[in-house]
Amino acid sequence: MATKYLSRIAALAATLLAAAACVYPYEVDLKQDGELPLVVEGDIHVGGITQVNLSYVRPFGTEDSETAPVLATGYVEGEDGTRIEGGGTSQLTFDTRSLKEGQRYRLHLETHNVGGQTANIFESDWLTPMPAPTIDGLTYSHHPDYGELWIGLSMHCNGSHHFRWSFSETWEYHSDIPTWFEYKPQLKQVDYYEGATLYYCWNSANSSQINIFSTANQTEDRFEELAFYTIPLDNKRLQVMYRIDVKLEGMSENAYNYWYNMQQNSEGQGSIFSPTPSEMASNVHCISDPTVQVMGYLNAAVQAEASMYYDNSVAGYYVPGKLFERFDEKVSVNQLDSMDYWYKHGYLPYQAIYETGGLEPTHYMWALNICIDCRQLGGTKTKPEDWPNDHR
Repeated sequence: MATKYLSRIAALAATLLAAAACVYPYEVDLKQDGELPLVVEGDIHVGGITQVNLSYVRPFGTEDSETAPVLATGYVEGEDGTRIEGGGTSQLTFDTRSLKEGQRYRLHLETHNVGGQTANIFESDWLTPMPAPTIDGLTYSHHPDYGELWIGLSMHCNGSHHFRWSFSETWEYHSDIPTWFEYKPQLKQVDYYEGATLYYCWNSANSSQINIFSTANQTEDRFEELAFYTIPLDNKRLQVMYRIDVKLEGMSENAYNYWYNMQQNSEGQGSIFSPTPSEMASNVHCISDPTVQVMGYLNAAVQAEASMYYDNSVAGYYVPGKLFERFDEKVSVNQLDSMDYWYKHGYLPYQAIYETGGLEPTHYMWALNICIDCRQLGGTKTKPEDWPNDHR
């Protein structure tokens, strides 16, 4: 895989990362007839899956566990009469892959009390889906002076000026010590593995932030190798093979302003003239009771998606981190209670020792399971179905 140096890296990174918006539960002292205002956030994804998050405003000093879940049903409606229904608790999911561009859509939802009766009815404004930007490519660049791998995005804006992006990561890694042995506590003996060893694992994660950036002040309709993400070179994600899946969508100016103001307020960067969350106009309204306040914002867009692989067997940029001190134990096969003792204290066998020219091992070397069992670092033995190599 070819790697490229990210041009104009400082200016472009500042443009993108300075606008990263994190969604925090905002705290306002509002209550309407004993009911807290509803917060509606999400995107109608034309040609994709739509998810709408629902919550109630959390009063100051309230813990997450104390806030009530939102029971709701609803549907996404098109101007041509299309209707796609969904439901859930605090998150509504709609299969909107069949929706087409060229018309407007809106969200209709009903909240329910514990008994199932309708509490309130809400509708969003009619929304024109933002066209999908074009992702021309994802590239990575090696920067040993910073100890990082930089990932860059090349794109055509296709007329949009405000964007939201998110990503998911999947990576293959291995433990520090390979072993072909396993301890069977029910038999009190060490034997060869019958299946896959504990050497290779896979893990995944989703971006924890909702990130936005604007190109409104740019003269060009495209960016080339815009740096948006970095990974330390000693991170296990780069040890064997790494994949990043990026989703990018255009935003309306109002949607962008909403999330930008949320970011400024939540990070304490807003001025005294910045609107508070309760002052930010929502495009969702309570039609059963117009006095009920609603917060949050909906966007409608067509998403662009792209993926990139990093193969360390080709690039070789991974730098092993400092290993913690190991305390290995040499345990005799005749010491059954001793093997059980070390197993119960988090040790596993990894090497057979033969003495006096015998054909059977007399001892095994044992080490902490975090050195041997790759699952101890949060991964699983379940290989993604579309993973491109043959490791078990």
